[in-house]
Amino acid sequence: MHRQPRKRNPWKWAFLILATLVVIFIGVVIDKTTAPVSVPKEISATKQADTSVEVTLNRKQVNALSANYLNKFLKDSKVKYRFVVGKKYATVIGRTKFLGATVQFSLNFIPQKTSQGNILLRAKGLAVGRLNLPIRFVMAFLKKNYKLPQWVSLNVKKETILLDLNKYSQDKSVQYTAKEINMTNGTFRFLITIPTK
Repeated sequence: MHRQPRKRNPWKWAFLILATLVVIFIGVVIDKTTAPVSVPKEISATKQADTSVEVTLNRKQVNALSANYLNKFLKDSKVKYRFVVGKKYATVIGRTKFLGATVQFSLNFIPQKTSQGNILLRAKGLAVGRLNLPIRFVMAFLKKNYKLPQWVSLNVKKETILLDLNKYSQDKSVQYTAKEINMTNGTFRFLITIPTK
């Protein structure tokens, strides 16, 4: 009896290779998106003037103020996020759903004082797990899905966030102005003006 050689089906092998690549790709995406994001470490004195008080804060104090404000602001919100000032960046850290899994994201900013005494945050880096996505995509997602204070505005095209201290001060009996932001030394000076009547 003579055996006839088996004919190989190239479509079968192409399908198996494609299926393997799809499974590997999905595994890599899930691994990278569910990986933890590194968080910057957290780290004052006051000076007084006539109707103004100049306050100098360090990183630890700025982070404590931020945490206190956001805890109150997001008290009844389902979506939680944090704002942490590190040695190099100011970072927005949060969690969201991606492909059915809860993933952590972080968006790094370089803060700058504006001429009006506000704070402009320029986006410099982003991580969703260990997966890199376009900054504009994530900023648009934040703007649409996250509860932000009225005095915070996102500009997706410019990849900036403006912390408008003038708008924050509108309903208060005092006015806040940023005087200096020094990330290297970890010092942040603000002028608090108390109106005289």
